[in-house]
Amino acid sequence: MGRNKYIKIGLMALAAILVGYWIFGGSGSEEVNKTMITKVIKGDLPIEVIATGELKARNSQNIYAPSLLRSLGVSQIKISNMAAEGTILKEGDFVASLDPSEIGSKLSQLEIDKEQKLSDLKSSKLDTALSMRAERETILNLKYSMEENNLEVKQSKFEPPAVQRKAEINLEKATRSYNQAIINVKLKKQQAVSKVFKVQTELRQLEAKIQKMMTGLQSLQVIAPQNGMLVYYSNWNGKVKPGSTINTWNPIIASIPDLTEMISKTYVNEIDISKVKKGQSVGISIDAFADKKITGEIISLANIGQQLSGSDAKVFEVEIKVKDSDSVLRPSMTTSNRILIKELKNILYIPIEAVFSNDSTQYVYVKTRSSFDKRQVKTGESSEEYIEIMKGLAEGEEISLLAPENSDKLEVILIK
Repeated sequence: MGRNKYIKIGLMALAAILVGYWIFGGSGSEEVNKTMITKVIKGDLPIEVIATGELKARNSQNIYAPSLLRSLGVSQIKISNMAAEGTILKEGDFVASLDPSEIGSKLSQLEIDKEQKLSDLKSSKLDTALSMRAERETILNLKYSMEENNLEVKQSKFEPPAVQRKAEINLEKATRSYNQAIINVKLKKQQAVSKVFKVQTELRQLEAKIQKMMTGLQSLQVIAPQNGMLVYYSNWNGKVKPGSTINTWNPIIASIPDLTEMISKTYVNEIDISKVKKGQSVGISIDAFADKKITGEIISLANIGQQLSGSDAKVFEVEIKVKDSDSVLRPSMTTSNRILIKELKNILYIPIEAVFSNDSTQYVYVKTRSSFDKRQVKTGESSEEYIEIMKGLAEGEEISLLAPENSDKLEVILIK
């Protein structure tokens, strides 16, 4: 009797387990299957090219390092300090300070050169004074010699002709030496003046360079040319920021964008670029504000492709004008751009991942009452997410997004 009682209790427990599995386990499996099932949709299918982009101002005022630097012989200069990116500036506000060390060392050398030139000028003037004094003494002595010879000529009138002639010759020599000394002193004076003038000119040039260097030092404080938000400039080496070195042949430090007119700069794969045209409508979503949707229009396409770093594919730059104005839009925000190529009207379509292929045959898994049919389909155009079904399916039919467990045993039902 007791044994039968235990058997009965065991059978009841087994029945409860089976019922629980059927209620909970079975429904759980069905729920999982439902997540893999989708329906064939009939309606309008937009054909789009989706590309990630970045917001930029269409127009902006660049902020440059002083143009004077290049004429001062500075080819590169380091940014010592800089206002934070995104700072709202007023005209005249601080933007950046540049490293003064190179200009300072050049200025120090020029000061040394100036002292040397001042010394050279002083020496030249002293040399000129001494030289001219010696020349004046020589001329005076030659004048006395000429006068003595002239007296000898007068006194030799009563002497023999030979003595008279010798006195005349001596007078001629003295006169010629005196006249030549007069000419020489004029030339030496011009030479001395020219030498002093040359040193004075070099000194003035040095003083002008020093003044220019002083102006260059004062210009190392870069200020905002107008009101607006500060955006750091990006070059091939990344963003220009504190500690960056800029080349004076490309002296852009930052920019102040015009936020009233924005563009999204994006890159389209070479496979899709032939579909993209100027004037096409674009749906733009901002990654930072998932719920915000704005519209745009393609305004330019690059004629030549380029290869982005880390990618083997060639891409073409595309600029999209943002039609809607919004105060939350900021440069460098990431955008998702859906470029509308065209819209297919009143067609059947399904998700792309529901279509499988084997050699040249495309097929889907159509849900039946108890299993799946492996049915051939003929497809048409596709978007990034959906594909047009031209034959093989009807509106509302349920299909699987994943291959069923027994898919390899199913035969493809061909389109008649």
